[in-house]
Amino acid sequence: MDIKKEILTRFAIVYILLAVFGTMVVAKIVHIQFAEGSELKQMNKKQQTVVVKPKRGDIFSRNGKVLACSVPEYVVYFDYRIPAFKKSDTLFKNNVHALAEGLARLFPEEGKTKKQYLDLLYKTAKSYSYVRLHKKPIDYNKLQEVKKLPILREGSFKGGLLIDVYNSRVYPYGDIARRTIGLLRKGSWHGETGLEMFYDKYLYGIEKTENTDDDPAMVNKDGVVDGYDIITTIDTEVQSIANEELLKALQQYKAVWGCAVIMEVKTGEVLAISNLSRTGNPADSNYYEIENFAVNFRGDPGSTIKLPSLMIALEDGVVELDDSLDTGAGHIRYVNKGIETNVYDWNFKTHGGFHTLSVKGIFANSSNVGVSKIIYNNYVTTRREWDYINRLKSMGFGKPSGIDLINERTPLIKDPSMTTKNDKQKWEGSTLIQMSYGYDIEVTPLQMLMFYNAVANNGAMMRPYLVREIKSAAKTILRNEPKVVNNAVCSEQTIKKAKLLMEAVVEEGTAKSIKNKYYKIAGKTGTAQTYVNGRYDDKIFRASFCGYFPADNPKYSCIIVMQSALPYDPYRVSGGAAAQVFRKISDRIYFNDHELRNELATDSGKVVTLPSVSNGYANDFTVIFNELGIPQASTPKSNWTNTKLQEASIDYTPLIIEKDFVPNLFGMGMRDAVYVAENAGLHVSCKGYGRLVRQSIPAGTAIRKNETIVLEFN
Repeated sequence: MDIKKEILTRFAIVYILLAVFGTMVVAKIVHIQFAEGSELKQMNKKQQTVVVKPKRGDIFSRNGKVLACSVPEYVVYFDYRIPAFKKSDTLFKNNVHALAEGLARLFPEEGKTKKQYLDLLYKTAKSYSYVRLHKKPIDYNKLQEVKKLPILREGSFKGGLLIDVYNSRVYPYGDIARRTIGLLRKGSWHGETGLEMFYDKYLYGIEKTENTDDDPAMVNKDGVVDGYDIITTIDTEVQSIANEELLKALQQYKAVWGCAVIMEVKTGEVLAISNLSRTGNPADSNYYEIENFAVNFRGDPGSTIKLPSLMIALEDGVVELDDSLDTGAGHIRYVNKGIETNVYDWNFKTHGGFHTLSVKGIFANSSNVGVSKIIYNNYVTTRREWDYINRLKSMGFGKPSGIDLINERTPLIKDPSMTTKNDKQKWEGSTLIQMSYGYDIEVTPLQMLMFYNAVANNGAMMRPYLVREIKSAAKTILRNEPKVVNNAVCSEQTIKKAKLLMEAVVEEGTAKSIKNKYYKIAGKTGTAQTYVNGRYDDKIFRASFCGYFPADNPKYSCIIVMQSALPYDPYRVSGGAAAQVFRKISDRIYFNDHELRNELATDSGKVVTLPSVSNGYANDFTVIFNELGIPQASTPKSNWTNTKLQEASIDYTPLIIEKDFVPNLFGMGMRDAVYVAENAGLHVSCKGYGRLVRQSIPAGTAIRKNETIVLEFN
C-alpha cells in the first residue's frame, strides 16, 4: 500500500510538472505571437538575401576605343547607428542644419526643402537607423560634392557616410553599331542582343549571394569575379564612315532600311556593320539601329548571285569569257516541267535588250537572259540540276557564316529533292532558271559578302568574326584567329576569270559610274524585286552592290544593301545607287589608309603623297600643299582649320574653338596643339611626339580653373 501511494505521489508530481511546463510553452507562444510579434516581423523584414553583382566587362574597338563600358554610379546613405553617434551626438546637433541645407542644394531634383531634409535626418537619428539621401544614383563628380558636406565629410566611422556602388552600362558611340555591340536585358545585367549576349558568360563575371542585415552598403564582396574585357575587330573610323554614308543614301532614296558591312579580305575580320531602318511610324523620318539586317535578314539577292552562277559554268568548262551568246531583245520564255518562266533584261522596255554579248559582257551588263540561257542550256535541259546545286554548296553557299552573333539565318538553297515543300521552298521547273539570276534562293548580306571576299582572297573563304580577344587585365582568356573554312571555293583559273568579270562591271558595265583613276574597284550590282504577299512586286526593289578594293591587291571587301518601299521614281533604289554608296565608303577608307594612300598616280603620272585628315594652322597647310602641288578643293576660311581628303584633293572646314570649352585638338602637331590648349586657359602635359591621337579631356567639356590636359602624340 505504501508502495502504491508512493507511485501515485510521484506520478502526480510528474503530471503537475508537465502541466506547468505546457502552460509555460503556451504562454510563451502567445507572448511571441502578440507581444513580440510586430517587432520580430520587422526584424525579419530587415534580413535579406543580397545578390552581389560583378562589374561587367568592357567592349573595345580594334583601335582601343570604348564601345561599351560599365560606369560606376553611387547611392549615398546616412547611418546613425555607428558607435561614434552613440558616444556623442554633438557633431550631429551642431551640423545637422548645414547638412540639410547642403542636401537640398545638391539634390534639387528630389524636390525636398531644407526643412524636409532636416525632419528626415532627425527621424533617422531618433530611430537609430539609416536613410538613403537621394532616389537616383549619382556620378563620381556629384559624390565628391556629397563628401564635402558637414557631418558626411567625417567619413564612415565618424560621420555615418555609407556609399553603395552600382554599375551603369554606357555606349559612348550612341546608336552606331548598336545592334552588333548589343544591349542588356531590361532590368538585368545580362546581354540580350549582339556581342553583349553572345559573349555574356565572359562579360558578366561571377556573382555571389549573401545574407545580410538591413544595411546594403556593408555587403562583403569577397568571391565576386568581375567580367572580362572584349577586344573587337570593329574599327571606329571605318564604322563611322559606313554609318554616315549609308545614312545619307537612305535619306536620299527614302529607303525603308539598309545595311553596310566591311571586311578585311585576308583575315575575315569585320571592321564595320551598319544597320539603319525606320521605325514604321510615318511621322518619324529618322533612322535607327533596330535590327541586324546584315546577319538576320534573308532574302533574294538579285544579280549578285550571277557571280557564283557563272563561276559554276566556268568551273565545269561549259563556257568561256569570250564566248558569244544572243540575248535577243531582252526577253526569253522557258517552259520546263509544264511551268512557264519569262525572263527579262533590265533594258527590255527602254532599249530592246542587249542582243549579242560575250559571257564577260553578259555579266558586266547584268543580263538576266544571258545568265539564265547559260544555266538552262547546260544544267536544266541536260538534267544536271544536282550538279549546279552541289557545286554551289561546295563554294560555300548553304551554311551560316558562323559569325559570333546570335540568330544568324541559315541560307535557303533549294534542291531537286524538295518536291513536297511549301510554295516558297518547293523545287519546280522554274526554280533553277530563277536561281541563276537571283530569285528562288535566299541568303543574308553577310553570307553573300563572305563569298565575294573568298574570290578577292584568291579562293580561300574566311570565317567572318567580330572579336579578336577576351582579356582579364593583362591575361588573355581567349583569342580568335583568322579561320579558313574553305581552302578553295573553286580552281585558281576560275578565280582569275571571276576577278576579270567583276572588274568589267566597274570598267564598262552597270557600275561604271564608280570607276576612278586612283584605284580599281571590282564588284557586282544587284537589284531584286521584293516578295510581298506571295508574289514578287515589280515596283518595290532591294538594291545591292558587293565587291572589294583595291582590285589589283584586295584589302577590303564590302556589301551595301538598301530596301525601298516606294514604287516610283525619283526614289527607286537600284544596284547603281548601292554602288555609289560603296564608292563613297571605299574612297574615304582608301584615302585614309596609311598603306594604300602613300603613293597615288595622277593623270600626269606625277606621284604625290597625300596627308591624313588633320587639324592645324591654316597658313601652314596651304604653304605645304602648294609646294607639293596637291590640289585643294577650297580655301581656308579661318586661322585654324580641319583638312579632309575628298578623293585626291584637300577640302578645308573651319575648326571651331569656343571660349571656356576644351577645343578639339585631334590630328594637330605638338606646336599647334599646345598653343591652342594654353590659349584656351589649360595647363598642358605632353606625351610622345607626332600628331595628337588622344586628349585626356574630351572636346566640348567646360574648362575648370587651373585644369591640366594631357596630350598624347604618335
